Amino acid sequence: MRKLFGFLPVFGLVMGLSQVANAAEVTRVASSFDQDFNGNAFDLHFGVSYDFDFKKAAILREWGAGGKNNLARDLVYRQFRHTVTPTIEIGLWHDLSVYVSLPVVVSDNRNYEFDQEEGGDCVFPQNPSTTNYNPGSATCVNKTNSTSIRDGIVPRDGFDAFEDTSPYSQFTDPETDMIFRSPTRRGLDQLHVGMKIGLLSQARKSHLPNWLLGLEGRFAIGKPMTFSRSIQTDDPAGNHRVGRGIHELGVWTALSRRYRWLEPFFGAHWRQSLRAGSTQFDNWGSTQGDVNPQSETGAYFGAEIIPWENKTQNKKFSIVLTGSAVLHYNGRAYSEVWELLSDSPALVGDYSPGNGQGCNPADSLAHAAANPLDPEANGGYVAAGGQDCAAFNGITTIDDYSTFGLNAGLNFHMSKVARLNFGVDMSTDTRHFVTTASRGDGAVSGDPDLVEPDSADVNPVRRDVVDNIGRRYAVDDVFNVNAYFNFIVTF
Repeated sequence: MRKLFGFLPVFGLVMGLSQVANAAEVTRVASSFDQDFNGNAFDLHFGVSYDFDFKKAAILREWGAGGKNNLARDLVYRQFRHTVTPTIEIGLWHDLSVYVSLPVVVSDNRNYEFDQEEGGDCVFPQNPSTTNYNPGSATCVNKTNSTSIRDGIVPRDGFDAFEDTSPYSQFTDPETDMIFRSPTRRGLDQLHVGMKIGLLSQARKSHLPNWLLGLEGRFAIGKPMTFSRSIQTDDPAGNHRVGRGIHELGVWTALSRRYRWLEPFFGAHWRQSLRAGSTQFDNWGSTQGDVNPQSETGAYFGAEIIPWENKTQNKKFSIVLTGSAVLHYNGRAYSEVWELLSDSPALVGDYSPGNGQGCNPADSLAHAAANPLDPEANGGYVAAGGQDCAAFNGITTIDDYSTFGLNAGLNFHMSKVARLNFGVDMSTDTRHFVTTASRGDGAVSGDPDLVEPDSADVNPVRRDVVDNIGRRYAVDDVFNVNAYFNFIVTF
């Protein structure tokens, strides 16, 4: 089993901004009609943040051998995302405010390579003249032993969304490492709206801590992203969106207290995810099981260390260190493998099992194999499987998992009204399966302990090629790095 990168850095829980909250930010709240305290009849905070996110993860696949299931290496996933987020907060009364932020994804690129992390020590199945090579002892992956290639989930010569005239013929070299490149995405996902209320304030009563309570809604405003491999004659708009088609409703709290040059802080949050009106999280009936996206709850803790401060000029320099933990639970998601699975001939299926003429995925795979440069030719792979066949949208049921992280940042209060902070978050996820749809519900046709194949008992979003034990995908060795820059003006 590969080791996790440890409890690496994390995640932004800023509750209204996208980065990990700095101590000065955790309990900051706009306060209006409060002239006796802050000299302001009206308090307004405006900020702009920039985030660069890099994510790398090992894509593993279950593999049956020797009478037991093992997790075998398969692919390496990489994602590069740039986001700009304007935020405004308006004071309504004493320590009571509302805020709005709008993350704008400037670009989002993803790709998949064969897992060849051993570098020069790689042993491949057909390896050369490695004298100690034995069948089954390969340490790296190529076209010969990739389970995604074996099952037809990924075409043997890959797919490159950057080459719309010939996407299926860009990775023909037997020694290629890259095998799948996704299209560039950009745009809007959610609008974040929330309310803060300051329950306690150290500035008002020095013996008390700062304590905020907040409510937040994250509402889907961008159309949901989809993925289609049919790009040779068209450029599907869904291939370039970033929306997930989900709403999130939650509550959060944050506390801090200054002790001379040290200000420790703590925060926690919970968010429930719901399907939006326009979404790819379809509900196909009672046998489906999970329908809604995964929800999450988490906490962070840390301290702001203040080596220099000039209170008369409202200037301060501080170092911020934060640790966090988040639990993602109970639902479905756009996982790290969703674009590999979406519109794959291997995952064609029937969303109304037992209620029609049926669907034969083997015929769809055969059609794709006979038309390797364009599976949509001659009627298309979906129609080849039968009249009840439909393409898979890539969204899967995912195991619960945790994210652990650390943040290191610098805070600058440049004047009474201007603040600047920047830093780096790093995080890792626990190993988890990302294709875990249940078999269905046997009670529909009688025996609750037996799901009859090709019947109304069957879970309509289950695909045996990836959901059967022994075929499931898992994600491990996740490494996230988020570099951020944030500028805030308070009036």
